Amino acid sequence: MSHTLHFLSRLFILLPVLFGTGCSLFDRQPDAENAILKQSVRQKIFFAPYDAVWKAAHTTVRYTIAAENQDTGYLETDYIKGMDGFLPPEAQRTPSPGIRYKLIFNFAKGKTEGKESTRVTVEKKIERLRDFFSEPDLLPSDGLEESVIFYRIEREIVISEALKKAS
Repeated sequence: MSHTLHFLSRLFILLPVLFGTGCSLFDRQPDAENAILKQSVRQKIFFAPYDAVWKAAHTTVRYTIAAENQDTGYLETDYIKGMDGFLPPEAQRTPSPGIRYKLIFNFAKGKTEGKESTRVTVEKKIERLRDFFSEPDLLPSDGLEESVIFYRIEREIVISEALKKAS
């Protein structure tokens, strides 16, 4: 009888531990493909001085800037409402009011084939807010806005160099 009581007392001690952590075994873990897909990071190398690329990026970004540091090469926009942000030309309707995103730029100086170069990385973090209490869902970017930003930076650099040569 004492063995049975001893066994039951240990069982009652272990049950909360077993059932308390047992649920975490069945939580769904995000797979690697979804994690990579949700991180929409694009980068491009410009064969131009760092300061010229930084200035061109500032000219192209038409959103409110939340944080920037030219010395470390970091630029971040405030959250942009989906309705106020970039819409692709083929968009038939405006995005949901629960969608917001921000752009994060990283700049790095370098030399490529003896020329001064600057690598620009743009990360677009898109979030869907379901309700007030839930964590936002991360959504993948189609990469179109990032490509447009790179194109505009490149055009600004070309125009700036042409103006320098003209004067």
